Amino acid sequence: MEAAVRALPPRKKKKWNKKTKDLVFVFLMLFLPTLQFALFWVVPNFNSLVLAFQLPSSASGQFSFVNFTRFWNELTEPNSSLFYSIIDTLVYFLITTLVNLPIVTFLSYVLFKKVPFAKAFRVIFYLPAILGGTVTAAMYRYMVGTGGPVEKLLTAMHIPFNAQLGLLGNPETSFTMVLIYCLWTGVGLNMIMINGAIKRIPEDIFDSAKIDGVGFFREFFQIVVPLIWPTLTTLLVLNMSGLFCTYMPIMLLTPNDNRSSLIGWYIVRYTLAAGDGSSNEVYNYPAAVGLIFTCIGLPLTLGVKALCERIFKDVEY
Repeated sequence: MEAAVRALPPRKKKKWNKKTKDLVFVFLMLFLPTLQFALFWVVPNFNSLVLAFQLPSSASGQFSFVNFTRFWNELTEPNSSLFYSIIDTLVYFLITTLVNLPIVTFLSYVLFKKVPFAKAFRVIFYLPAILGGTVTAAMYRYMVGTGGPVEKLLTAMHIPFNAQLGLLGNPETSFTMVLIYCLWTGVGLNMIMINGAIKRIPEDIFDSAKIDGVGFFREFFQIVVPLIWPTLTTLLVLNMSGLFCTYMPIMLLTPNDNRSSLIGWYIVRYTLAAGDGSSNEVYNYPAAVGLIFTCIGLPLTLGVKALCERIFKDVEY
């Protein structure tokens, strides 16, 4: 019997073919991101959608539109914080996108042309993107805070301001200070992407334009901008998609100012109040507000993307 067993040929181990190995590799690579997406995006957003259509005081989850009715009432009441948040959000978008983006694009082109001290200016512009948001906010609060260098400069120039409240504490100037902070911190990341897009343009195009006598501004508007338009479109769409989600500047600089706000901070403020139990707020109302502005922001973002793609066609180079 033992001799017969020994005589049997050894079993060959089954080897996975290349297709099976590729499937296992793809599964392992996608498993963790998919699980993370399901747990931290699908589940919370589905739960938020359900909460938006429930009575806040109903333990059984009774269906109701009371949260949307509250939204309309707060929007139409005099001196509504929701109305001011919408206005400030639109102003924030106009300043940080339609003003900041063209300026950063032109500055990137100027630095690309290797003006004097271009490398030093590039480091200065990149600095806010390298440092963390909390660090830059602390630096900015020191600069424009009570007794800071900016207030001393305003005093030396005899420019009136409320010294007791300060520039960030005064409701008349707080949001302007927040916009300046957003412009300062938003230059670095945009400049990195735009400068990279300009550098990808072949040198032959610039040499040909120089031979044809194309000037500085004509080269910028007729050559550079159309060729880097896909990058500009991406930045514009990203800013548009985050229009109703931004809240960090307000939270870091003016968290206690009810006059200066953004839609993102308006939602986060009610969510925090519901979470810490310091008030009678619950998660239903901020969930309804988030759903409303999601329904507004999605078609706006898609519309802006479609419009930008019609202005200039993509050019391969």
